[in-house]
Amino acid sequence: MLDAPSLAGDMNGLMDYLDDVQKEQFKNPVAIELQKGYATFHHPLMVHGSYENKSEMSRRAFVLNVFADGTISNTNDELLQGVPPIPKGNKMDGKFFPLLFEGA
Repeated sequence: MLDAPSLAGDMNGLMDYLDDVQKEQFKNPVAIELQKGYATFHHPLMVHGSYENKSEMSRRAFVLNVFADGTISNTNDELLQGVPPIPKGNKMDGKFFPLLFEGA
């Protein structure tokens, strides 16, 4: 598990956290500029980020983490700040982990 680099600023800061083998395997980043109202989807293990907002306009974002129904908590620790923990071994559900839709 990598330590988290700073949240804004140096998009190349990740390189400080990689060993030589990881650096060799790392592919050069590809910038994707999104228009207002557009979204992007990532695999949870995909390295991603955004450059510092230097404009006068605020940047608003919405993050939605999705996982399969039946996913089990693997920790007794708080998963998200301010969200009550789901005990290890229990199904992820409740107010903060709702079922988005019923399968057919």
